[in-house]
Amino acid sequence: MIEKIRMAVDDNRDYLVALVRDMVRFGSYSGQSEEIQVFLEQKMCELDMETRLIKVKPEKLEKYKGFSYDGFPYERRFSLLGVRRGSGVLKDSLKQRASSIILNGHVDIVPPGDLSRWDDDPLSGRYEGGRIFGRGSLDMKGGLAAGITAVKVLRDLGIRTIGDITIASVCGEETGGCGAFALVEDGISADGCIILEPTKQKICHIQSGCHTFKITLKGRSIHACMAYKGINVIDKFYLIYEALKAMDIGRHERFADLCAEKVQFYENRANVAPLNVGTLKAGEWPSSVPDYLEAHGRMGILPGETVEEMHKEFEETVKAAAASDSWLADNLPEIEWYEGLFEPSAIDSESELIQCLAECHRKAIGSMAEFEAVTYGSDMRIFNIYAGIPTVLYGPGDVSLAHTVNECADIDEITESVCAVALMLIKWCGISD
Repeated sequence: MIEKIRMAVDDNRDYLVALVRDMVRFGSYSGQSEEIQVFLEQKMCELDMETRLIKVKPEKLEKYKGFSYDGFPYERRFSLLGVRRGSGVLKDSLKQRASSIILNGHVDIVPPGDLSRWDDDPLSGRYEGGRIFGRGSLDMKGGLAAGITAVKVLRDLGIRTIGDITIASVCGEETGGCGAFALVEDGISADGCIILEPTKQKICHIQSGCHTFKITLKGRSIHACMAYKGINVIDKFYLIYEALKAMDIGRHERFADLCAEKVQFYENRANVAPLNVGTLKAGEWPSSVPDYLEAHGRMGILPGETVEEMHKEFEETVKAAAASDSWLADNLPEIEWYEGLFEPSAIDSESELIQCLAECHRKAIGSMAEFEAVTYGSDMRIFNIYAGIPTVLYGPGDVSLAHTVNECADIDEITESVCAVALMLIKWCGISD
């Protein structure tokens, strides 16, 4: 079977290249998913899939703890479902599966940044040296195209599965997952889900979480020539920052001691769910002591930890640091949690979904599958937690090349993923008569 799949994938190489290039040429930035979803709907219709566009209605998503408004408009935000119906009829209940599966990917992309640093238009879709260049080519239009092409491979081979195959193309992943939440609200269900994120074809079954914070501090302003009579809020922030960094180190040491079965999958055990202060704003005049500071950042949530537990430790750390300083003790820092909530999520590495995927990877790629935990947020937690669908990350490309200049996707890697995913569809969903 795998040789037939490889031949069919080779026959579809031009289709795959054209599909990725076309997808990259859509400027599907946050809040602008409608055009590319209409395009992909047509591609799915050509594969005889049942399709449906689902408009994101944020007022219906407020009930989900992990949802938050991201500041972008919702008028043109749609998710897309394409379903290839299975027969639902078992040939032999002892040997055949009849499980359904979702292949998921997001179409939203991040801004290109400084255009002068790009060799070409970020939306060019240029194909050169076996790579397709452009924003979103790697993260993650290449992976989504791999899923669509895998369905085409099955159709070209005349293979009908027993279980349903669903392509779920979502918007809003980069800013919190509104598109995936819209699918949950719509009632999406399946026996398993593979999110085709760029994982270097490693099976990523553990995802750390994070939440965005704002810390506000107040000092006392005075002319810089009499600085010693003022309260420089930057100095006070350093007290808080040093306490938070010590807390971060302690949290990771504790996690490594208590959760050895999970920490082994992380590349760096000191970077499982890290703290980061991303922006600082303080002061209004160079010769005045600053009396107001805002610090915005990202606080990681460890696997197995609740959002509330992380909040409590963070806030108690800030409070204890403030208590050690006479000014801060009387002028307590204010903490606000807002948007960007990504809850941690994990599934058992011995689960049926992962073991089946690992077997298909071995047969298609020719090597044993590697397992890895990721420190970034993804829609994995939405399908796992809110839809109750066992979900894993697996796809072509290196995420370290995402969100950077001259982003590109390697076609050979994508075609390998097409082979593995196509075999997974057959093994997981079963072959109908």
